[in-house]
Amino acid sequence: MDFDIIVIGAGLGGLTAAACATKNGKKVLVLERNLTPGGSATSFTRGRFEFEASLHSLCGYSNTQGVGDVRIIFDELGISNKIEWCKLPTAFRVITKSKNGEKIDATLPFGIENFIKAMEEYVPESTASLEKLFDVAEVTVDGINHLCATEEKINMSFAKNLLKEYGNFVRTAPYTVNEVFSALNIPQRAREILSSLWIFHGVDCDRLSFTEYILTLYNYIQFGGYVPKNRSSEIALTLAGFIEDNGSQIWLGSEVARIIFENNEAKGVILSNGEKILCNHIIANCSPTFAYSKMMKATDVPVTATKRSNMRTFGARGAAIYVGLNRSMNDLGITDCNTIITESADSSVQYDLMRTLSSNNMCRVSCLNAINPEASPKGTAILTFTTLFTENCWANIDPENYFEEKDAFAKRIIKLYEDSCGVKISENIEELEIATPLTFARYLNTPQGVIYGYSTDTTDNMLSRFMTEESDSDTKGLRFCGGFGTQGAGVHSAIASGRNTCYATLYDIEKEDKGVK
Repeated sequence: MDFDIIVIGAGLGGLTAAACATKNGKKVLVLERNLTPGGSATSFTRGRFEFEASLHSLCGYSNTQGVGDVRIIFDELGISNKIEWCKLPTAFRVITKSKNGEKIDATLPFGIENFIKAMEEYVPESTASLEKLFDVAEVTVDGINHLCATEEKINMSFAKNLLKEYGNFVRTAPYTVNEVFSALNIPQRAREILSSLWIFHGVDCDRLSFTEYILTLYNYIQFGGYVPKNRSSEIALTLAGFIEDNGSQIWLGSEVARIIFENNEAKGVILSNGEKILCNHIIANCSPTFAYSKMMKATDVPVTATKRSNMRTFGARGAAIYVGLNRSMNDLGITDCNTIITESADSSVQYDLMRTLSSNNMCRVSCLNAINPEASPKGTAILTFTTLFTENCWANIDPENYFEEKDAFAKRIIKLYEDSCGVKISENIEELEIATPLTFARYLNTPQGVIYGYSTDTTDNMLSRFMTEESDSDTKGLRFCGGFGTQGAGVHSAIASGRNTCYATLYDIEKEDKGVK
């Protein structure tokens, strides 16, 4: 069998890459070691509940055709209307403590004007600075789009024109979130509310690239947050259906043991059952660290690739608690669809608290019934608690104490939610499932259970990776997509990464066909 492209891993990045390549007339083979496509975009059942494994809200999608990065990609594939979407009623609620110890409890809406108006009620005289913030956001989005679309050589002349047309994008790009907040004179309390979104990136605002942050904020607030009615697996299955319906193939339960290289060029793969499949172009939906150490011979990994992966640090590790309740959200007094609870509004302080199991007191709580009333049987509710760990602390737990530590962790996080929101759910828990970083490491094959790819800060982020023309071309014929790719982690980023990596690979094929070295 002859294939134009092999995709390793059927996460959303890999599936999007395969779908876009198939759309462009290429014959693609997707190889997935698990028995279902989607990676973390999946669901599972316990008793009478179907739990969403990972997706709390998707940004970059809108209910308007051709608006939003993800919507544009799905429109191009013709699958937007094949997925039934539910929009979040509000953006987020944040419950935390300010630097002076006062409690912050704020619920923010979607829509930039509505967002600024609501923030003004919580923080008087914040409107002017927030209007400036979103002005910068709009310029940044336009600048990034121009940068991604350009076919010009990025040199000093290009940089000067970029500065002229998209000045505030260029001016803010080298700085952190807190540095730009300070330059815009955003009031302290408004900063503390806005800073809560650092958990979408897993990097505190003293280090998080402003560009990375503002793209997420803008896409989320401007277009809203969405989830598929039938869980994120609906996205994966729709992409998989498109791939197979248009002549490409997906092989589930097919683990790649080795990537074949000859003369420093990718030539195919060897499966764990020994089967060899030849192909000159491979897209890997996995971490380069894993690919270089487990799937390639040391002599096949270029020194530049080794240096690049070694200089990076892993992003946040994930843990989740899935709760099925035997009473409805209204009966229990649950009012919000998306709640962020932290001990400190200072992201650097909170980041440090999340280094250890005992001090981590942060959670993001999603009530799927507030988004989709039919998410669980009538008279019941589903809550998902997600937290992050900024160090590999779960690796230090003795195996004999693992289940005890899991239970204690879940009880503490649930109590944090009860105390913060003034609701009681413990006595109404019908189903409880706990996923630690070790769970995610086992299922997703990610180092240490990392769910946020490589850490993104001002020195290593989407923009710096793009500007240095990093395209994973250190390894000819092999490119990477997904959470460890140029775009960073998240469903939105994974889908965009798959699309972009596909087109980079198509360009490689075009050059190869023309005999260009």
